[in-house]
Amino acid sequence: MIDHFNRDNILLLQQKGYAITVAANFREGNSSTDEKIAEFRKELEENNIDIIDLPIPRKVTDLKNTKKSIGILKNYLEKNPCSIIHTQTPFGGVVGRLAAKKYRKQGKCKVIYFAHGFHFFKGAPLKNKIIYYNIEKYLAKYTDCLITLNMEDYNLACRKFKKTTVKYVPGVGIKTDEVHNAYPIEKNKKKELGLPDDKRIVLNVSELIPRKNVESTIKAFSRLDRDDCILVICGKGVLHDSLIKLSQNEGIADKVYMLGYRTDILEIYKLADVFISTSHQEGLSVATMQAMASGLPVVASDIRGNNDLLLGKSKDYLVKTNNIDGFTRKLDELLGNKKLRNEIGKLNYTNCKKYFDLEKTHNLMSAIYDELEVM
Repeated sequence: MIDHFNRDNILLLQQKGYAITVAANFREGNSSTDEKIAEFRKELEENNIDIIDLPIPRKVTDLKNTKKSIGILKNYLEKNPCSIIHTQTPFGGVVGRLAAKKYRKQGKCKVIYFAHGFHFFKGAPLKNKIIYYNIEKYLAKYTDCLITLNMEDYNLACRKFKKTTVKYVPGVGIKTDEVHNAYPIEKNKKKELGLPDDKRIVLNVSELIPRKNVESTIKAFSRLDRDDCILVICGKGVLHDSLIKLSQNEGIADKVYMLGYRTDILEIYKLADVFISTSHQEGLSVATMQAMASGLPVVASDIRGNNDLLLGKSKDYLVKTNNIDGFTRKLDELLGNKKLRNEIGKLNYTNCKKYFDLEKTHNLMSAIYDELEVM
């Protein structure tokens, strides 16, 4: 979360003269991420950023580690007063806001919560609405600024959480032109990845977990009556093996390439012809923004966040989440028409540059920090 979503915020605050402390779970990794976590931790320390290692949990039922994290953070704040507490993620938001409650009441700090997508979204399970909505409603009164990254969440927060200021910031922003200009040497890159030279590429970039619904991507691709394309899936997660099995069962194992977690993802976007996301739930998808910035046409599930990203004619390529045939039709339409692919891809790039570029989000966050300044 800190690595992918807060680099610019950290730099921005340092430029404003703040000293930074990062509180996060630096230990919950695995063999594929431990090295990256260690490198990032070293990078923070080299930039004079203090670190608090918190056992922040991923499950709402893990009250032991939630309470422990709140205690660690409260002890730190007692000895090291902070003027701004900027929290992220549902559990980070709980820990940060409860730990800062006393100091906020004393006027010593202001508290920001950046919601990367409420879990009580339209169509969410009832238990999500009961649990997460009530948690957020309670914590709203201990929040000076609640930031949402899509309009559905923004409108909901304005209606329901009247004890806090609500701001809209369209995601974390991306460097549109840097993404757009990440050109690989195509044939060499395809050879490096083990991909055939003569096939069009449908690309999905997702964590392989149930929420991302990559199963529907595989099923939609399997129904294409085409031999001129392959499906490339980038990402890791608990469903990796079951997705391989699904590809085999659908009879397309020879057309599906699972490349795992990639650090060269910007180059892979430039190899693709169409990007697809069949996710059940998003806040504001960075992967989809990157695809747009790369100039790709996007076929995506018609859900919160994607409705913010795909504008104008691109909205024609929003599909109801479980409409497998609908995804197949839209893929087929784009794969069979290069002129249309270029038209929609160009539109996506233009909209990304105009609405979701890092410069825009940088300016919005700068204004929020200035409004909350208590230095």
